Amino acid sequence: LYWQLNDCWPVASWASIDFFGRWKALQYMARKFFAPLLVSGVEDIDKGTVQIHVTSDLLKAASARVSWMLTTVDGKRIDEGAKAIRAPAGRSTLVETVNVKKSIARHGPRDLILWMELRSGGKLVSDNLVTFARPKHLELAGAPIARHLSTTGNGHFSVTLKAEKPALWTWLELKDVDAKLSDNFVHIRPGSPVTLKVTPARKMSLGEFKRRLQVRSLVDTYAP
Repeated sequence: LYWQLNDCWPVASWASIDFFGRWKALQYMARKFFAPLLVSGVEDIDKGTVQIHVTSDLLKAASARVSWMLTTVDGKRIDEGAKAIRAPAGRSTLVETVNVKKSIARHGPRDLILWMELRSGGKLVSDNLVTFARPKHLELAGAPIARHLSTTGNGHFSVTLKAEKPALWTWLELKDVDAKLSDNFVHIRPGSPVTLKVTPARKMSLGEFKRRLQVRSLVDTYAP
């Protein structure tokens, strides 16, 4: 059972949609961790391993490709791998156990991120990451997030985000104006830009949209 979807009055709560119908971070996350085909990782710092799993809620087996990449929190690539699989229907499958013991010993648990992607039919159907310390303890660099804005017609805007260093849980807001987003609270990896579709609650020009747009990430919640 899913608890709690929404609020019936304005309040601070664990609901994933607020009283005004606005999606909180949890709602975007829930859509991802309830994906019909899901890639996930289970870390064991003592053993220095990450077990990569693919979970399928589909009624038929599916061919897919799992890829992973281990980087430092400033984006330096340490290791990577990929594996083609056949995901059984209605089952979770252990795909690979990645050994990260040497990397943890060398860099420390606060300086590592394991990125994972799952593709099926040539499309990205799930992505995820593993950290080896609580997110607030990661030594994130907090590099600027570049943005490219354009109009797509009918009051919609396209926002492409790029970062030279990892930017985790990056989210968009419009100052003093509500908006619907195709996605939010996304992870940006160097070399992998993310494009989001934004629809403001009222019509506005590209210039006003640019002025009101705010882009922040996890590091902004605790960095001085």
